[in-house]
Amino acid sequence: MKNKLTTALATSLCALGFVSQSNAQTTITGNLDIAFNAVSTKNTASGSGSYRGFGRESQINFANKGKLSNGMNYEAGFSLEIDGNEAMGSSAAITSFGGSDDNSATMENIYINLLLAPDTAITIGADHGLNSDVTLTNPVGFGYLGIQGVNNAGSIYPTSLNQAAFGIGIKQNSPIANLQIVYQPNPVKGGGSFNDTFHNSTAGGVDQATRNSRVELAVRGSLGVKGLDVLGAFAKEAAAKDAITTAEDVDGRRFAARYNFGRVTVAGDYIQSQGGNITRAGAAATTSQNHTTKGKSGSVSYAVDKDITVGYTRSVASASQGNLASGILVDEKVHMVALGYNLGPVLAQVQYRKGEGAGGASGLTGQGEIVQFRLGTRF
Repeated sequence: MKNKLTTALATSLCALGFVSQSNAQTTITGNLDIAFNAVSTKNTASGSGSYRGFGRESQINFANKGKLSNGMNYEAGFSLEIDGNEAMGSSAAITSFGGSDDNSATMENIYINLLLAPDTAITIGADHGLNSDVTLTNPVGFGYLGIQGVNNAGSIYPTSLNQAAFGIGIKQNSPIANLQIVYQPNPVKGGGSFNDTFHNSTAGGVDQATRNSRVELAVRGSLGVKGLDVLGAFAKEAAAKDAITTAEDVDGRRFAARYNFGRVTVAGDYIQSQGGNITRAGAAATTSQNHTTKGKSGSVSYAVDKDITVGYTRSVASASQGNLASGILVDEKVHMVALGYNLGPVLAQVQYRKGEGAGGASGLTGQGEIVQFRLGTRF
């Protein structure tokens, strides 16, 4: 349900000259998700053992659209996201491309779009629009693929290609597919946005990273086929050749598709990420940078009725040796089953994961199971 902006706040914005009551519309939406996670490991010698706990995500979205004085349409918005502690893995470990992964509540879905035509827009912002942060092969459950948290490992199945940094780009919609290409001069999440006047900005400091610029491209649509959902995404960032940055180019690609026919939905996913970080299962420290990680997965789901759906997902991830000091990385293999129950305003989901090779670790160190339950609502 969308709630219109209160009259008092709308009047205040009009007084500041940002919008007019006659040609602008502002909506506020949000979501709340509360999840329970239980992790069981096979190897207790590492000291991590089995554990359990709750997690949550809450987000408020502000969106505005209307017409400019020159007749052009515009869209603008931002989100405030406040999550619980990600106890099941290091944020650095599950970031596909390393670098800063600022977890600020203000770094969500920030944008101003200037519409050149009904389906064409110039977009400026961060974490907005089409991207590769999509899991098509987990249509019933929730979260990323792979398995993380087993003996404190981060999954080596890449999560996405997006850096969620500020940039400028073009969005183009069409009946068969939508396209977005974005140029990011400072590819660090939040990069260049902390200091609004840049009067104290310095190279390599909080405001301006020494990394090279980045280009992200995503295409998604049905291709004119009913029930089909196809995603293609690419990212490219030349490595900065200095002593403190990875010598590997930071780039990747993702191809995924999902097809629904009747009560059955099948999906497949392939993703490759270069220049990322890895957290080994049972290891004392993260082995960072210069790794190439790959993930492949497939899923099938079945709608029992209009409210209950069950699904199965199989995923396999691999990683190159990179600059790993010792040990051999093995493939991470995960089986996952999930059930979703639509309760109207609340969605209940439960999923079970069993994996081996967590974080690329062999033997008992990489084996474990995770049971997760989530209740979510949108407003």
